[in-house]
Amino acid sequence: MKRLLLTLLALLSISAAYTQPRAVFMGDSIFDSWDSPKHGGHPEFFTKNNFVNCGKSGQVTAQMVARFEKDVIARHPEKVIICGGTNDIAQNKGYVPNRLIMKNIKIMTKMAEEKNIEVILCTILPADRYPWRKEIEPVKPIRNMNRRIKRFASHKHRTFIDFYTPLATKNGALPAALSKDGVHPNSECYTIMERMVLSTL
Repeated sequence: MKRLLLTLLALLSISAAYTQPRAVFMGDSIFDSWDSPKHGGHPEFFTKNNFVNCGKSGQVTAQMVARFEKDVIARHPEKVIICGGTNDIAQNKGYVPNRLIMKNIKIMTKMAEEKNIEVILCTILPADRYPWRKEIEPVKPIRNMNRRIKRFASHKHRTFIDFYTPLATKNGALPAALSKDGVHPNSECYTIMERMVLSTL
């Protein structure tokens, strides 16, 4: 009986190790569409690399914090890739200053690191307009947020992926060749982002 119990425990341990995600992607629609062929995404990028996509369209960083325990911590991933803030700047849930966006990113980082999950921080993708909030001018707030994220990442030598620089035009836009609406990546853009993620990991 004891031998059977030990065998079962060993099998459970192996199963847990096998199913542990290599990385969870925590974000908004930029991540949400990444595994959706309908929106130009590539589901095979996640399946073949043992990644889990936890992007939720339309969400601001406070909403990401609220579900972080369930969507990230409970999965016990090796790493979490965090990319959020553009919907805060778009005022999807009202005005949020950049310092509070950064505070939410720091909260998620702390939650993950307390569970020994490696955090990978990403810049917000470029956008010079939001089709659903045309009165907002996002270029300066996005650039400011990206400086904050980079500074926070460098403070404790956290891994950092700069999506912004290689994707942005000189005016801070996401080129038409890489997006259908100036905000969300298309298939070609996701391919570029995938290379950056894999080279970082």
